[in-house]
Amino acid sequence: MLGGGIPEGSSTLILGSYGAGKTTMGIHFAHRGAVKGEKVVYFTLEERKESIINASISYNLDFSPFLDKSIFLVNPDVLEFVEMLKNGENFRTTLEAMQPKRVVVDSISILLLVADGESTKRNILMNLSNALRDLRVTSLLLAESNVSFPYSSREGLAEFVSDGVISLLNRYDDVLGTTTNIIRVLKMRLINHDRKARPYSIGPNGITVLSKSDLFQ
Repeated sequence: MLGGGIPEGSSTLILGSYGAGKTTMGIHFAHRGAVKGEKVVYFTLEERKESIINASISYNLDFSPFLDKSIFLVNPDVLEFVEMLKNGENFRTTLEAMQPKRVVVDSISILLLVADGESTKRNILMNLSNALRDLRVTSLLLAESNVSFPYSSREGLAEFVSDGVISLLNRYDDVLGTTTNIIRVLKMRLINHDRKARPYSIGPNGITVLSKSDLFQ
C-alpha cells in the first residue's frame, strides 16, 4: 500500500477505535525495526510494559530478545510526560540522548486528554512532531478516531502535524453479525501511495493486509 514502507524520518498517525489494531501495528513497526538492527523507543502511556510484551508474544513478534538492547519500552507518568512536552527542548534533549531510529507513542490521545486547553494541546503536538522531525526519527503516533467521523482523530489536531495518516476502521454488520476490518492510507507525504480501502485481518502473526483485494473503493 505504501510502495516500500513508511518514509524514513517521517511521523505517521495511526487512527482507529478500540480493538482496531493500533497497538498491534505499533508492535509490528517496533519489532521490524529491531530485526533490522535499529534502536526503537516505545512509549506506552496506557498499557503496562508487561501487556505490550505479552501482546508481542501473542503475535509471534516477541519483544523479549530485544528488550533493553534494541527495543526500549518506556512507561512514563502521563502528566509528567505532558509537562516535558510543553517545553520542546526538554523532550528533544531527552530523545536525542536515547538515539532512537524509530519511536512509537501509544497513544497521543491520552496526552491530549489530560492537557489543559486547545493551545496547550497544539503546543505539545508541535513540540513532539518537531523533535521527531529534527532528529530524523521514523515514528508512529497512535490515536483514537472520532466516533462521528472515523477518518479524523478524536481531537482533530494530530493529523495536521503528521506526515502521514493511516486509518484502521471496524465496519460492523448487525444483520449478518460480522465485522470487517478496513485500512486506508489517507495521507503520506513524499510517496505515491495506494488510495483504496483494503480489508485486513488481525491474527497470530499480527496485522495482515489483503492488498490485492478491491472489495472496498
